[in-house]
Amino acid sequence: MQNNQNLRWGLIILIVIGFTFILYLNYDSNGEAPSKTSTQEVSSQPNQSSEETIANSSEASSQTDESEQESESDVERTLDVDTTNQSNRVAVVPSQSSEESESSTENSSDEEGTETSLSSSESESQEENETSESDSEAIVASSESSSEDENTEEDETSESESEASSASSDSSSEDESQEEDESTESSSESELTFDDIYQTDLMEENGIEPLDLDAYENMADVIDQTLTEFNVNSSEISLAYYNFHNEEHYYLNENELFTAASITKVPLSALYIDLINSGEYQLDSELDYSEALFEAGAGNITNGPLENSYRIEELITEAVTHSDNTAMNILKAEYDKEFGNFREDILTFAGIDEKPEDFLNNNLSSAYITEQVLIKIAQDESYSDLINLMFETSPAQLFTSYVNNEMMANKFGRYEQAVNDSGIYYENNQPQYALVVLSDNINQADQFLEVMNLRVNQWFRAHN
Repeated sequence: MQNNQNLRWGLIILIVIGFTFILYLNYDSNGEAPSKTSTQEVSSQPNQSSEETIANSSEASSQTDESEQESESDVERTLDVDTTNQSNRVAVVPSQSSEESESSTENSSDEEGTETSLSSSESESQEENETSESDSEAIVASSESSSEDENTEEDETSESESEASSASSDSSSEDESQEEDESTESSSESELTFDDIYQTDLMEENGIEPLDLDAYENMADVIDQTLTEFNVNSSEISLAYYNFHNEEHYYLNENELFTAASITKVPLSALYIDLINSGEYQLDSELDYSEALFEAGAGNITNGPLENSYRIEELITEAVTHSDNTAMNILKAEYDKEFGNFREDILTFAGIDEKPEDFLNNNLSSAYITEQVLIKIAQDESYSDLINLMFETSPAQLFTSYVNNEMMANKFGRYEQAVNDSGIYYENNQPQYALVVLSDNINQADQFLEVMNLRVNQWFRAHN
């Protein structure tokens, strides 16, 4: 019994001694507990492999107390860095004394090594996972951003293309609408009625019937039959017809000279338009008047208070629209004084090289000369104002008695037995045909010229 008690006390003493020894091992030579990085701290340190941890542990077990203190200081500095720069954190295992190393080897070397290795492995794995997640998130974000950018660009491109397509469609629609409007307008203008073109009331009053188209084979037949109807001898007229569509001509004594009367006012006005366009004159340039230039007749200058000078624009307007003789004489006198014989330049204007003496010295003309002037001014936009004045010829007579004067730009002339007319027929603002008839001492001259243009017009419109 006594022996058993002694054994128990011996065991207790051994336990106390062992516990004391263990406590001793847990304290350094200064009586302070060494710093240890907790498993949690170690496990949170990135970029530390198991092999590095084991190597550090082996190295620590072989160092002295002095190296322990240095290691402790390094650990503290490292941890200080870790708290300020998380991206550079390094897992550090503190140095231990030889005794600690032995004790650690005997009691917990394998356990701590395994734990530290696992913690390091877990840390590395966690870091890799975090890095992978971070990279994955960055890739996803980048992908989403790229996708959003691409979608945005595609949306913007699509929107831009849609807008461009819409604009193009709108523009195309507007162009088509405009073309349709123009086509409708042109069609509307082309679809002229009989009453639009002809003075039907006057035709009924004078018993003029529409042309029987079946009675004629061509334009020559129409002209010949009209001559026969009015008992006109072909030698008594000079006639020229020109079709702007097919350039067809019909002539009758086209080069014979007849008294021109006022039809010369159109080519003279064309010469002045050329002088204005070349800078020799302006429309408001003043030309002198003298009593020698006065000639009775129609017109506002001849029949108004006479002045010392007149503007060129006013002189041309009165000469063409009202056939003012005084205005014509002022224009002729100025031209002859400054540029020579205006009749010679009329031939040049008409593209005629031969210059007959009778034409140069007298107020004469032929159907061919006048026709060439009309063709030129109808096809050159620079003479459009002159054409407009011809539409305003007043009063309506001869070629514009039965054909509406809004469709026919003409200039007539009368002098003694001479009755003449020259004009251009228009539709849709385009010249259709030109007709010139000069006559001398024929019966019913007015009626003949009125019906001649009516018959020519009806045949032309039926076949063009």
